[in-house]
Amino acid sequence: MNPLRVALVGCGIISEAHVRAYANHADRARITVCCDIDLEKAQERAEQAGGASVVTEYDEVISDPDVDAVEICTPHHLHKDAVIAAARAGKQVLCQKPLAKTLEDCDAMIAAAEEAGVTLYYGETNHTLPAALEAKRAIEAGRIGQIIGTQATYAHWQGGKYLSTAWRYDPNVTGGGQLLDGGIHYIDLMLNVAGPIEAVTCFATRFRPELGGEDTAVVNARYRGGHLGALFSSQAAGIWFPGASFIAFGTEGVLSMGGPQGALTLHRPDLPDNREALIEKGSWGDSFTVMIGHYLDTVQHGKPNPSPGSVGRENLKVVLAAYESARQGREVRLEEVEPQASPDRKA
Repeated sequence: MNPLRVALVGCGIISEAHVRAYANHADRARITVCCDIDLEKAQERAEQAGGASVVTEYDEVISDPDVDAVEICTPHHLHKDAVIAAARAGKQVLCQKPLAKTLEDCDAMIAAAEEAGVTLYYGETNHTLPAALEAKRAIEAGRIGQIIGTQATYAHWQGGKYLSTAWRYDPNVTGGGQLLDGGIHYIDLMLNVAGPIEAVTCFATRFRPELGGEDTAVVNARYRGGHLGALFSSQAAGIWFPGASFIAFGTEGVLSMGGPQGALTLHRPDLPDNREALIEKGSWGDSFTVMIGHYLDTVQHGKPNPSPGSVGRENLKVVLAAYESARQGREVRLEEVEPQASPDRKA
């Protein structure tokens, strides 16, 4: 099988992680084109990718017959048009999280991919994180008994090079602040590990005046299964929170996921020392490499897509419901933020 020829579109901060990930799958895929309106950024990424060609116009990417797939790493509010154009051109698509800024945009992107018969892969590294998948399996196998709740923490100081990307802090541009940009990683964990959420309450605030949207939020969730969840999400904390970043509580035990390296530990009273390491810290490798591996399995080998556009849509729906709750000061059911059917469209 010939390597998948990938165009990297958007050569900003996050694209570097994508370049590294593809280097770890060099026998299966390679980045052949780097596209950005900033020529210097595109040239830098092209050099890191081993000599990819450089373009500054997206039209050149989607009209190129030698491009098989497009990797969308642009700012959030540009995802919709880029994904739809790529799909209509017959390209496979991976779109970096969040999928879009509105559910209507998500629906248009998903429909375009379905109509074109191409893959739309939602680029959320936590969704294929081995610790997340193992936690889900452990819960389904009853290893913590009946699940009663989850607790997630995503707290750090976002600064340095990220402050140069002012668009991500302007809710008028991107549709939200820290919860949409960063906290959504842990919304995905909550949904993926513990199941569908039916309602949320949220408080959101800002401690850093240089940021445009909220930089800190607390989201409380009611899962469809009756259990409860909580997320504390902030980019105003002075250091990356060093403890467990995700915990699932059950009637017979607890699962704890430790920090960004994704170690997973089962805690039960009937285990030696009351604990068992299900995944050791750092044993699974880089999360972007893992994500790209799943993506390549989907587009090259026809395996089921583990992270379709619908996953990104559901993540966004929880965030939008949380924002609505913060605005109205009440619990908001997720169905309340669904787009209203137009008069000429069946509900």
